[in-house]
Amino acid sequence: MSHDGEVDALATRARDGDPQAFDLLVRRLVRPALAAALEFVPTREDAEDIVQDAFARAWRDIAHYDPSQPFAPWFFTVLRNLARNAARWDRRWSMIPLTDEAVADESWDAVNVLDRKELAGRISTALDTLSPMQRACFRLTEIEGFASAAAGEMLGVSDATVRVHAHRARKALRARLAAERRKEES
Repeated sequence: MSHDGEVDALATRARDGDPQAFDLLVRRLVRPALAAALEFVPTREDAEDIVQDAFARAWRDIAHYDPSQPFAPWFFTVLRNLARNAARWDRRWSMIPLTDEAVADESWDAVNVLDRKELAGRISTALDTLSPMQRACFRLTEIEGFASAAAGEMLGVSDATVRVHAHRARKALRARLAAERRKEES
């Protein structure tokens, strides 16, 4: 994460009893936490519940956080454990399609928004063909913009593993989208 030092400082302040620091910490981590949770559960609502539970546990157990260690791996371990437990209850490993909010950008006109929605739908369908780990690595590095090391911390794997899975995901997506384009042109 590009703001690891900032996240760690906020976690230390929260550990020292500053609830405002914890609120800022939640704001910094909520998007990547949601992205990570979505790789384990089938619905956005389930993922939001897991993220909320993870932040509640983090706040409850913040006194056990060791400020000499990075906060993100500690938090994402809590999140992964909750998500894995939830996934055991529901084995439908599906991915949520990109939402209108993720696709629409106010700076685009209506035609471009429609084109982007169509592209997002195609990408979402293509992402469904990837393994859960490839989807997670791709989503965190390419969509959320995290460095592979930070994504690895979130997923509990090495930096190299993230790079390999993200590379394979990009390659598979390019091939799938190219095949669709060729099909449309013929």
